[in-house]
Amino acid sequence: MTLKEAVRPESRGDRIIALASSFIYTDENAPVHALLAEMKEPYQNAIAVVSPDGNVRGIIVPQDLVELLGKPFGRDLLQRQKAEDIMRKATTLRYDEYILEIMERFRGDLERECVTHYVLVDDSGFFCGHVSSQDILLHALTDHRRELSAATTIQGRIVVPYLGIRSKQVSITCSSVMAQGVGGDYYHVKEYAPGKWFFCLCDISGKGISAAIITAVLSGFMFNANFDAPLDNLVLRLNRIILDTFKLEKYLTGFFAVFSEETGVLEYCDMGHAWFYAVDGDRLQQITTQADNCPVGLSEISSVVTRTLRIAPGTALMLISDGFVEQENRERQSFPITETGRCIAETIKDGEDPVRAKIKILESFFTFKRDVPQHDDISLLLFHYRDL
Repeated sequence: MTLKEAVRPESRGDRIIALASSFIYTDENAPVHALLAEMKEPYQNAIAVVSPDGNVRGIIVPQDLVELLGKPFGRDLLQRQKAEDIMRKATTLRYDEYILEIMERFRGDLERECVTHYVLVDDSGFFCGHVSSQDILLHALTDHRRELSAATTIQGRIVVPYLGIRSKQVSITCSSVMAQGVGGDYYHVKEYAPGKWFFCLCDISGKGISAAIITAVLSGFMFNANFDAPLDNLVLRLNRIILDTFKLEKYLTGFFAVFSEETGVLEYCDMGHAWFYAVDGDRLQQITTQADNCPVGLSEISSVVTRTLRIAPGTALMLISDGFVEQENRERQSFPITETGRCIAETIKDGEDPVRAKIKILESFFTFKRDVPQHDDISLLLFHYRDL
């Protein structure tokens, strides 16, 4: 046999040998016509060329063979040549080097369209296997998908698809549907003292793993937050944490509020969000059309504007993320937000659990968009101050 196959060395999965896709080599004096007779078309795998003592001397790559055979009388010319005559200089790597180090060192090769081949060797220079830039990219893609899946699972535990909380007078129903598994929406609800509530709905800039990281930071902040403190101080502290952590690379819009069942007073802070509505009959009335503050983490801020509403029992409020208002259907029409008001009003009128309003809104949304892709995450928070 002119073509020979090396035995894969034992190593851990974080070493480059784990990505080896071929272990074929040949002697430097092997006739090229004999190699061609044993190789199968299309030529895909590189062939290492070794000296009689086993050291790597060069490499024959598939594209070189294709170019040589494509020349006039190419196959006839190759009949008289040896492997060392058509090999090129090999880029060798230690078989036990870390994959991440290789990816960083050869980042330029990974960004090229053509495939680059590397020869793996042991500490004595003996051939151990082949790995290509394509093998490394495939590993990176698989690893990214694995990390994204883990991030999706973790974020799904932090921002659950549905949350419903009821007290003597307050019902709060939340829902979130991510567009790409790992999204940028976040909500938090807590009755931090009897009859006293904090709730927020945020939209993080960007998607993917970076958004999941900010979600985790937000969750940690909310877990340890003192909601008895003034609302503006809480938001200022959050702004400082996001600014110090992400250095203007990431920010979030958000609506933050505290409510007292005893007084009916709602204090809120709009940090670039503004999608805040009251349900009036079966209609929606937008309470804020322009945010009072810049997004959290976008700049240094010394003070935060807060506003106060006194609401009567029976009042229903709604917060949504902009995924609702930006969604279009096949006719390029925007989702009618007024439909959400009808769904909420019908639920309250019939005395049903607020979760029914959430279900009706989502059914209306997905019926509207049909087979058009969901452009952005959609999240909502329904607040109902019930009559005793």
